[in-house]
Amino acid sequence: MTRRPLCAAVAALTLLACAAPAGAVVNGTPVEPSTVPWFVQAGNCGGSLIAPDRVMTAAHCVAGYPIDALGGVTSADGTIRRYDGVSLAPDWRRSNGPGNFLDDVAIARLDGPVTGVAPVTLGGASLPAQATILGMGRPVAPGSGATPSTFLDTTLRDASLRVMSDAECARKFGGRARGNGGERFDARRMLCGIDADGVAPLFSGCNGDSGGPFYSGTPAAPVVHGVVSWGGRRCGADHLPSVFTDVTRYRTFLTDATPAWAPTATGSDVATLKGARRVGGRLTCVPPRFGNAVARTTTTWLQVDRGRQHHLVRGNTYTVRRADRGHRINCRINASNTGGYVSVIARGALIRR
Repeated sequence: MTRRPLCAAVAALTLLACAAPAGAVVNGTPVEPSTVPWFVQAGNCGGSLIAPDRVMTAAHCVAGYPIDALGGVTSADGTIRRYDGVSLAPDWRRSNGPGNFLDDVAIARLDGPVTGVAPVTLGGASLPAQATILGMGRPVAPGSGATPSTFLDTTLRDASLRVMSDAECARKFGGRARGNGGERFDARRMLCGIDADGVAPLFSGCNGDSGGPFYSGTPAAPVVHGVVSWGGRRCGADHLPSVFTDVTRYRTFLTDATPAWAPTATGSDVATLKGARRVGGRLTCVPPRFGNAVARTTTTWLQVDRGRQHHLVRGNTYTVRRADRGHRINCRINASNTGGYVSVIARGALIRR
C-alpha cells in the first residue's frame, strides 16, 4: 500500500520521529497496543519485530530514505533504540510498478536489542484459511465521504481476511486490474487476502498499512505469513484483495546473520551544491559521507518549477542554461550496493541571471 504518514504510541514500542498521523485498517476492530508489542513502526509504515534488534517491513517503506527518517522505538524499560541500517532483498532492483519492488520486503536494524518483547515467528508449514491484517492505515476506503478527522484516526486496528489461492488472486488482478501503484500479482512472491464474505462492511488494508503483518495464531504468539505490500486503488471497496509479500519465500534472507546493509548518509542527509549559479555556470553536486560500502553513485539534476521537479540530465556536473533562469536547480544523489540504496538531495540554487 502507498506510504502514508502516521504516528502513534504502540505500547512497549513507540515511534520517536513522528509525521502527520493517519488511521487504521479499513473497517477494522480497534486493538489494544499492549497486546501486540511486537508490532512496531518503521518510518511511516508498520513492521514486525523478528529479532531483538531487527524489524521486518516492506522494502518500499524504507528504500532510499535517510536512516534518521525511520525514527526509532522505545522498549518497555524506556530504552531508546533507533534504526541504524536497512537491508533489501538481494534482487531489490527489480520493480513492480513505478513505486514498488517485486521483492517487497526489507530488514530494518536497530542500534541495540529491544528487551521484554518476544519476536514473531516467520511463516509456517502451510497457510491458514484466514489470517489477520494489523495496521494503522486509513480506516475507511477512498471515496467513502468520510470526514477528514476519520482519515486522521490513529487507532491501531485489525481485521480477519480470507486467504486466497494464487489462481483466484491472479484472476482478480488479470486484465487491466492493477494495484494502486501499478503493481501486478506474482504468485511466486506474493499471497492475497480478501474480505471473507464480500458483504459490507468490507475489510481491507489501505494506505499506511504497508510493512505491517498478515498473521495467524494469537497476538501473544503470532505466525506472520505476509508483509502488507499493495492493493487496489479503492482499498477493498472495488472487491480487490490486499496483497502481501510471502514471508516463507524470504525466510533465508530475513534470518541471515550478515545481510548486505545499504549505504547510509552519516553526519548529514543532504548533498551540497557548489559552483556558479548563473547561466553558463557549472554546478557540482557534492555528496555527504556514506556509511557502509558504496558500489555505485548516480547524480540526477532537477529543475524545480512551482513545487514540481523536472528531470534534466544525469552526471556529476551541470551547466546552467538560459531556460533555467528564474527556476531552482537541484540535484539528487543515489548511493547503492547489493543491500539497497539511499537518496540524498541538495537544498537547490535559484538561477537569477
